[in-house]
Parts: sequence; C-alpha cells; structure tokens
Amino acid sequence: MKKTSDLKLIVFFTALTFLLTVVVVLSWERFLLPPFFSWVESHYPGPANAEARVKVQQRVEHFFISIAVDMVVVTLLLRVVRRQHRRVEESEERYRALFEHAKNGIGVARASDFRLVEANGKFCDILGCQVEALVGRDVRELLRAEGDGPDPRRGGLAWLLGSAEAGEGEFVVAAVSGAPVHISVSFSTLSTAAEKLIMLIVRDLTQQRQLEADKEEMQRQLYQSSKLASIGELSAGVAHEINNPLNGLINFAQLLKDEPVERSDFERQMIDGIIDEGGRIARIVRGLLTFARPDGDGHEARRAHVGETVQTSVALFGRQLEKDGVRVEVELDPDLPPVRAEASRLRQVVVNMISNAHLALKARGGGGEKVFRISARRFERDGARCVGLEFYDNGVGIPAGLLDRVFDPFFTTRRDAGGTGLGLSISFGIVRDYGGTIRAESREGEFTRFTVELPAADSWEAEYG
Repeated sequence: MKKTSDLKLIVFFTALTFLLTVVVVLSWERFLLPPFFSWVESHYPGPANAEARVKVQQRVEHFFISIAVDMVVVTLLLRVVRRQHRRVEESEERYRALFEHAKNGIGVARASDFRLVEANGKFCDILGCQVEALVGRDVRELLRAEGDGPDPRRGGLAWLLGSAEAGEGEFVVAAVSGAPVHISVSFSTLSTAAEKLIMLIVRDLTQQRQLEADKEEMQRQLYQSSKLASIGELSAGVAHEINNPLNGLINFAQLLKDEPVERSDFERQMIDGIIDEGGRIARIVRGLLTFARPDGDGHEARRAHVGETVQTSVALFGRQLEKDGVRVEVELDPDLPPVRAEASRLRQVVVNMISNAHLALKARGGGGEKVFRISARRFERDGARCVGLEFYDNGVGIPAGLLDRVFDPFFTTRRDAGGTGLGLSISFGIVRDYGGTIRAESREGEFTRFTVELPAADSWEAEYG
C-alpha cells in the first residue's frame, strides 16, 4: 500500500514538472524573451559581442526556467510534507491519549533486554511510583511475583515472557509501598524497523478479588444467618413444648407443699427448691418466647418500654454471666418514658450488646473483677424527651485502629470464634431507623462503652406525627 502511494507521488510530480517546464518555457518566449533580448543587445552591442550575447541569453533562460519550476514544485512538496506531518502529529496525539487514558496499565519493553521504554499512568499507579522511576528498569524485576527468587530472569513473569510470542498470567506482586497487588499480565511482541518490542497489558485485580472474597464471605454469613434463624425458630418451638410440662411440675410441687402432711425440713427444702428452680426455668422460657415473638406487622414501630426490654434480655444471660464470674449491675431510671420502637427489634439491640460484653469479659480471662453494667436514664435534647442506654464492660476493649469499623457489616475480630460481624451493624441500623444514635468508646485492655440514645415516643409523635 505504501509503495503504491509513493509511486503515485513520483508520477504526479514528474508530470507536474514536465507541465510546469512547458508553461514556463512558453511564458518566457512570449512575454519575457523580447525585452530581455533588447536589454542584452544594449549591454553587449556589435558583432564582437555576438557570442557573449548568446551565452548570457542561454544561461539566464536556463536559470529562470529551473528556478520557476523548482519553486512551484518545492512549494507543493512542502505542503504535502506539512499535511503528512500534521497527520502524524494527530495520530500521535490520538495514540498518546488512548495510551494515557487506558483503564489498564500499558508498558512497552525492549525484547532484547526486557528494559521498560514507556509506561502509561495506570501502569505507574498499579506499582505506586512515577514513570521516571520505571523507565529503564527490567520488567521482570518490576513485576516479580511473590515467591520468585532474587534473580529477575527466573520466575513467573520471566517464564511467561520467554515462553511464546504472546501470553497471559496472574501474579501477586509487591508495589513500591510493599503492599501486595493482584494483577493479570498479558503481552504480545511486535517488530519495528529498528527493534523488537514487548507490549504488556497489566490489569489490577485487587479490587475484583476483594469483591469476590466479600461475596463469598457474604454468602457464608447469609448461610450462617439462615442457620441462626432456623435455630431461633427451633428454640421457640422447644420453649413452647417445655412450657406446659414445666407448669405441670411447678403445680404438682405446689400441691405437695400445700398438702396437710407432716414433712421433714429436708423434704420441705426439696419441694421449695423444685418450685424455685421451676420458676427460674419458666422465666427463662418466657424470655425465649418473648425474644422470638415478633411485635406487630413487619417492622412497624410502636411504644416499647426500655426497662422491661432490658430486664427480659438480662434474664436470658443471667446464668451464663453468673457462671463466668461476671457481676451484673442494672441501673434503670424508674420514670423512663416509652420509646417509639418495635419491642422485638429493641430487644435484639440489647441482646447484641449483652452478648458482645459477655464475650469481651470471657476473653479477658482471670485477674480482677469482671463488671458489666447497664444503665438507662431520661434526658432532654432541644426540648424533646429522650432515653439513653449505656452498656459498659471492663473486658478486653477494642483497639483504637478498629473502633471506627465496629459498625461495618461483616467486620469482626472474633471470626475464628464464630463471630459473624453482623450484630453491631444490625443494631446500628435498628437504632437509626427509630431516629436514634449509637456510638462506641473504648480503651484496649480496659473498657468498652456503647451508648444508645432514642427519642421518647411522645417526642417522636410530636415531631413526625
């Protein structure tokens, strides 16, 4: 194609030169030759200067024709060259724009020594440095995979580059900052008039792999949540089944106690023990049934009593906390106003807080008294009544660097112990749905405090109707 174009240009300018020569010769002979001859004869008069006149006429004639034709041809050639130069510049600008704005990293290296000769901005971003620091470096060293030896000529990318004229592979490489980067590298070779080059396309797969890991984790958590939901339904069913025979046992023991028969102190203690322990089991069963029972339709908010919710939730954990040596303190303002919330969802928040505190206190191990305190108070903010709940424990605490992430979905520091990372996230969503706030403060190794603030039911209704 290029040879055909060059041949056309040669033919065009040959024909143009011939035509221009004819036109210039005719113009010279018709318009310029007579006055020029007159001028020559006036300067070289007589028969003695005849030969000089002929030489001057021939030289000037040849010079004029040559200069006239050359000026036109050179002018046209310059216009063609400039047009081609503009096309090359435009092509270069398009190439540079595509090169620099590509969403993948692009690098060009010499095939002879694998030295990088050019790289776009994305290529530099993936490795975390400027292009000046990359050009001239061995790409096998720049994109050295984790586990490769110290010799950049051996390893994953080196093997890939030397295996064929084109290929693709995935590696985990280290950026300049030392952070691992999961990348996909595809390459192809191309030859120019001067040398052979390797073009590398580098894609950052770190975010994609993270999304895939998050998806797998979410699926695992959803599966775990479905199992927990099934266990909750099963526990509610079991509690229902236990409740009737349990009431029978308590009633039978009460009948034995009320029977007018002389009994020894030991027998009376046994009967009272059956009644007391049966009553404790009944309270636990009622707590399970209360926790499992939804209130209203869906998440419809009604008036919920914070004190009752706290007492019911603490009863579920009472024996466990006592067994682990935890001293439980409950401080409830006797005049707490009801809050606008669904009681079962509010119980879920309280149970999540108690469960987290229990685990933190268990992780603390021995040494020192273990304290868990729940307090509830009423206060006013901007003229509106509110209820504040505080959950305090002197357990292991939360590291300062993780405190801002405790409400993130699926974030947990107890994954090995079966933590799902959903409790605090769900609690945050519930409190926010009811117009409240929840915040955390902690000091690692000393304490953790969660504060929940909810508007009172009358304040909510006065503002939102």
